[in-house]
Amino acid sequence: MGYLDGRIGWRLLAREPGYSLAVIGGLAVGFAACFLLLGFVIHSLGYNAQLPASERTYLVKERRNLLPRPEWRASAPGALRDVVGASGMAAAFTQSHSVELTARVGQRVLPLTVSAVEPNYLAFFGVTALQGDASAALARPDALVLSESEALRLFGRRDAIGQVARIDGVPFQVRAIVPDMPGNTTVRADALVGAGIHGWDRGKAPAQAWNSNTELYVRLAPGADPGAINAVLQEAVVRHRDAPAMTAALRQRFAGRHMTEIGMTALSALYFDEGLLAGRDGASYGNIKSLAALGALALLILALAGANYVNLVAVRMVDRRREIGMRKAMGVSAPALARQFVAESMVVALLASALGVALAWLAAPQFAMLVERPLDGMFGPSMLGAALLAGGAVGALSALYPASVALRLPVREMLQGRAGGQDAGGLRLRQALSVFQFACAIGLVGATGAVYWQADYASRVDPGFDPASLLVLDLPTADAPAQAFREALARLPGVGGVVAVADAVGRDTVVATASVGRAGGAEVALEVKGVGPEFFQVLGVRAQLGRVFDPARDRPGSGSVVLNALAAQALGFATPREALGAMLGKERVVGIVPDLRYRTLREHPGPMMYRIDPLQTVLMVRTTSGKAALHGAIETLWQRYYPDQVLYLEPAAAIFAQNYGEDRRLALMLAGASVVATALASFGIYVLAAYSIRRRAREIVLRKLHGAGGAAIGRLVAREFAALAGIGAALGLPLAWLANERYLSGFVERAPMGQWPLVCAAGGVFAVALAATARHTIGAMRMAPAAALRG
Repeated sequence: MGYLDGRIGWRLLAREPGYSLAVIGGLAVGFAACFLLLGFVIHSLGYNAQLPASERTYLVKERRNLLPRPEWRASAPGALRDVVGASGMAAAFTQSHSVELTARVGQRVLPLTVSAVEPNYLAFFGVTALQGDASAALARPDALVLSESEALRLFGRRDAIGQVARIDGVPFQVRAIVPDMPGNTTVRADALVGAGIHGWDRGKAPAQAWNSNTELYVRLAPGADPGAINAVLQEAVVRHRDAPAMTAALRQRFAGRHMTEIGMTALSALYFDEGLLAGRDGASYGNIKSLAALGALALLILALAGANYVNLVAVRMVDRRREIGMRKAMGVSAPALARQFVAESMVVALLASALGVALAWLAAPQFAMLVERPLDGMFGPSMLGAALLAGGAVGALSALYPASVALRLPVREMLQGRAGGQDAGGLRLRQALSVFQFACAIGLVGATGAVYWQADYASRVDPGFDPASLLVLDLPTADAPAQAFREALARLPGVGGVVAVADAVGRDTVVATASVGRAGGAEVALEVKGVGPEFFQVLGVRAQLGRVFDPARDRPGSGSVVLNALAAQALGFATPREALGAMLGKERVVGIVPDLRYRTLREHPGPMMYRIDPLQTVLMVRTTSGKAALHGAIETLWQRYYPDQVLYLEPAAAIFAQNYGEDRRLALMLAGASVVATALASFGIYVLAAYSIRRRAREIVLRKLHGAGGAAIGRLVAREFAALAGIGAALGLPLAWLANERYLSGFVERAPMGQWPLVCAAGGVFAVALAATARHTIGAMRMAPAAALRG
């Protein structure tokens, strides 16, 4: 019987291709969006699950509270490795240190992240070489171990054994190839060399070891307590690094607190570590709350697609009531009819789920670029099985309404009912589904508008200077060749000024602090930016009080410093003017400048002091001509000075946009969901309008016969749909407002948007609904009485 029911379902779909295309296509789009989002959620929840003993393996992290904005970093002093070994609580441990370098392969110069690792690093993470001897390679100073994908990127082939790449001018030969790590791991093994035998690797002298930054992984021995080993590591850092540097002022400042905090996070939970997420490397980690919201969004889209399908089935059931009545009168049992509708629904849902998987697979590369995560392996057998189960579940649920009609309505009522008739329950179901679709569409569009508006405003907010004519260039070093390059760059036509800085304004990646105090006052930790004396002139920033640095007067070591008003306040001056000319140790305050936005709008600007230090590795370049032409001249100059280095050159304005990349990605995902939700809502109301006109045909004719004009008929029809859209707005707008307030609460400065995103969302969705019902409304206004009375 099931096979026969399925064949009948196939025949019905083939007999009505238009209806079948609309039903399967709508469901497939919903399935595709749902599969992409849920696939990403499942992919993220599985981070590091493929690594051995990930629940017992810990990464040691640290937070240096001496900094003005302390944050957790996924690194620790290298000397803690020996402390771990001496503790007796570790079954195994390993260490790595990553450096951003460049590699020359033939005529190509490519960026390369090289990790200097211990000999047991690959075995610790269960990685076995595919080609060559990785352990032997890591013991040689001229050997390189590559992953398959890195070998393909560098040499165009996976079997790259014997190939040579010059890394920072030094030749390295590939001696082992290892498999790619899964995309959902925080541990990488793309380009490896042996630890402690290269110039860029940290030395092992005690002072260097305690101040180095390495990734230290510890696998606990059976029964070992992570809290106990954490305490041992904390005590070692306090004794060997913090205590020798502790002054009386610092002792008073950190009374009862550690200057450096040590923590440990299991690899199984590392991706969702809230401390690391809040740091400057937070883009590499996941937000469990955002992930839950994406999962809910995926299910919501699937529910919208299912509601749209049920709406179509409910309308179609009106035309099939006589068919059902005839079949029951001919002896077909109600359970058999119910099974038939279940089979029809299952055929549609399974076809739609299969098509949805295909659409999701095609869209996966673009989706991976959007979320900036490698999603390889997401479409495995488990994903396909889950997709079929989801299709079956949607099919079974969607069959409940037609099956209930077949079971409960008597034959006489079915045979006597007109084609347009239907019970009040069915009508209320369709209206409820339409309200649900409108509420979701308006809510999603309203949330999308707020996120995009805020991200756009934040990326274009005044940073304290005009970035339009500025370029940012990263140097590999700050040595004599870098100074020569900077001088040559300043002489290029179209360059109006060049200055070396510790960090480009807006990046906030380099944080340096100093303990500063005036005579008779307590020392205060201030964030310090080392800049060239031309800094404020190149940026076009004027002093609020006093003066900015003067290249003719202020040189390195001259003792001139510039503060922002917040720094003057932090130092205890009653007013910024009082700070002018004040001595801070051997340094004199020569000016007060506006706040420059090194931080995002999620943080308030902080106290800042500027010192002259031109030996920095970031150049800010003011242009006086077209950037495109100047870019080519800079590339030519770069090749002369740095033939083995990659040029990193970007507009200063782009830096501010990058700070809100996550917000833009969220806006794009919400926009996609909004388009799908609005399309489904408009299609649902289109179908509902078609049915409504048929249901009310005689009423419309009688009104016309009694003198009602076309406008009156149009208002009659529109009122029903306006009421549904209004109820949807009343439900969706408050939810959107709550979501927007929660999102915007993370910013210290909001875009001046008011409630316009919600107003525009309601207006836009209402306009789409009006367009969707326009055809049928016009048809009602033009309806001929004779045609309606013949129905």
